[in-house]
Amino acid sequence: MLPMPSAEPFDSHDYAFEVAWQGIRALARIDRGQVRLWGRDLRDLTGRYPEVQALAAIAPGETIVDGELIVADGEGRPDSVALEKRQQAANPEAVARAVAAQPVTYVVYDLLYLAGRSMLKLPLMRRRSRLSETIRSSARIYVVEAVTEDGLALFEAAQERGLEGIVAKRLDSPYRAGQRHPDWLAIEAVRRQDFAIIGFIPQSGDRLLEALVIATFDGRGFQPAGRVGGGFDAGTSKRLRKALDALPAAPAPTDTRWADDRICWVEPRLVVATRYSEWDRSGQVRFPIFSGLRPEVSPQECMRAAMVEPPRAASPRLVDIQLPRLPI
Repeated sequence: MLPMPSAEPFDSHDYAFEVAWQGIRALARIDRGQVRLWGRDLRDLTGRYPEVQALAAIAPGETIVDGELIVADGEGRPDSVALEKRQQAANPEAVARAVAAQPVTYVVYDLLYLAGRSMLKLPLMRRRSRLSETIRSSARIYVVEAVTEDGLALFEAAQERGLEGIVAKRLDSPYRAGQRHPDWLAIEAVRRQDFAIIGFIPQSGDRLLEALVIATFDGRGFQPAGRVGGGFDAGTSKRLRKALDALPAAPAPTDTRWADDRICWVEPRLVVATRYSEWDRSGQVRFPIFSGLRPEVSPQECMRAAMVEPPRAASPRLVDIQLPRLPI
């Protein structure tokens, strides 16, 4: 289940509000003392994130949970740069080094099956209750702490801590596997979206990058949405350039605004998470910043989603709220 974007934060007693983790989405199945982990694209991630095996000691068998893999900084906040580095570790030796340098925390926020019994049709409030009764947070497993009703206060607290936003989830909602649905709403303090890479501009004089050309998918094809020239360091730039050089070439868009001989056009096979300030009237994002590769997302998923109008509170609430404990 995936969230839709909300135009603004809100208060409502019908919703639970939690931190937007912006990590790697992953399902975990516990069975016979082992944990199997797989991503949104159903790729097996088990060997790449051995820290999640800690679930086997604290959860019953034949249980499936939903959550995200993050690398936390010293204050417990998600660190997108460290997560990007961790994603590069693939072989056992590299994974072992990465576990020491960039250990992941598995943030668990939903319970899909418990001891072989489906929880999918139960309302979120009952799934969350069973989750908190079944699994306790440990060194590398963090069970989400949600706030009810006070979405505005949690959003302000998240902004103060430098987090990217919150997610609102209807307490009576079932779990709709594989669907993007307005029962879950992403409320972003920093706007962020996944884009397909359709081209790049080499940096003159070496084999690094000056910029990426990003695009959205409109159901028929890929539409250029802007150039990303910041957010990647030298190491990330080298990795991106190596991956881009391996892609088949593609024809340039027919839109004359993109007539630039410096751009190397490629087939849209890679996806990047990008922070940005806003969309302009011509359908381009303003001030986009690279925020990491998204290997678990397909290019055809990179559609520009319409904003959902949030429910309106009967009256404004003025409350002081503490941000839920973060997984330090």
